[in-house]
Amino acid sequence: MEVMGRILILSSSSSSSSSTSLLTSISKTTHKCFNFSFLHHHPQHQSFLPSSSFSMSSSSSSPTIDISKYKQAFSRRMAMVGLKPHHRIALGVSGGPDSMALCVLTAGWKSAGVNDVSSKSGDFIDGLLAIIVDHGLRAESKEEANIVSHRVSQMGIRCEIARCDWPSGRPKQGHLQESAREMRYKIFHEVCAQHKIGVLMVAHHADDQAELFILRLSRNSGVLGLAGMPFTSQSFPTHTHSYSKVPANHGILLVRPLLEFSKEDMYKILQGSSEDWVEDPTNQSPLFTRNRIRMALNDLSSSAFKSELQALISTCRVTRAYIDQVCYSLIMKAVIVMDHGYAVIDLQLLCPSKIEDICLIRLTKAEANQR
Repeated sequence: MEVMGRILILSSSSSSSSSTSLLTSISKTTHKCFNFSFLHHHPQHQSFLPSSSFSMSSSSSSPTIDISKYKQAFSRRMAMVGLKPHHRIALGVSGGPDSMALCVLTAGWKSAGVNDVSSKSGDFIDGLLAIIVDHGLRAESKEEANIVSHRVSQMGIRCEIARCDWPSGRPKQGHLQESAREMRYKIFHEVCAQHKIGVLMVAHHADDQAELFILRLSRNSGVLGLAGMPFTSQSFPTHTHSYSKVPANHGILLVRPLLEFSKEDMYKILQGSSEDWVEDPTNQSPLFTRNRIRMALNDLSSSAFKSELQALISTCRVTRAYIDQVCYSLIMKAVIVMDHGYAVIDLQLLCPSKIEDICLIRLTKAEANQR
């Protein structure tokens, strides 16, 4: 293991030489290798936010697509995290192709896994809840949420529509997506707590990882940030005003089972299961940085480029896993979290001269999350 600039390189036989080479070159010449001009919004771009979404359907005339390989891959991912079909699970659903594909795979997995016993309560699959958040930022959002709820219900998934309440007023344009995400996860926590559900699954996929990698790379992120979204993580409420509804210690297991699938796979899953979805036109607006990254990647991404990019992200994830392992070992040896919420740290065991700075930073964050 060696540290190069802001990037920690993990020497491992499991990492491809090409990926390690790419990671090293990025640590040295980030802005020389990548042109990030597309991240900046220019006046000639469209300056208004589209007001309505449009529905897409799987054409009956399109060739039949066998989605059995996706179902098998999904089942393997569930086994990796230790989830069983009888577990109570919530899904974050927007009605777009990603979350609708997640609904298809989860409903099929749950139904197939409990085929020896009754898996339905009335018209719905037991222990499965779709949470649809109406952000209330567009006039037609209420109607769209109802349409999505109807489609998901037809799959046998019970739905709950949650309307956003903006106590401080509608978020400003420059922070719209960030504010909407924060409100969405606040609602996810509240609904999961109300229904005593400890697992939330969301539909992030490989293309989302690539976009996040480019975004963080443009902001000089280190290897921990470039590793992107983890397959699983523990999520806790961050809004103090939500504590009246959600106990402060009520964490949920956040699972992203589609990270190995591409955006193209999402459409194939829906076409193979003859399900409809909604395309949100705001995802095409150049007002938002993520959208501009997505458009740029679509323009220049060959299959080879996508493969190398995913290999690079995978290398970063291996490095992060190693650092997490080191930090976990350090916490077990040097940190005692007391019942009253404070921690006792043996500083003699945490000798800075013997531990890489990046591990100390990760350790500090991990210890804070333990409280």
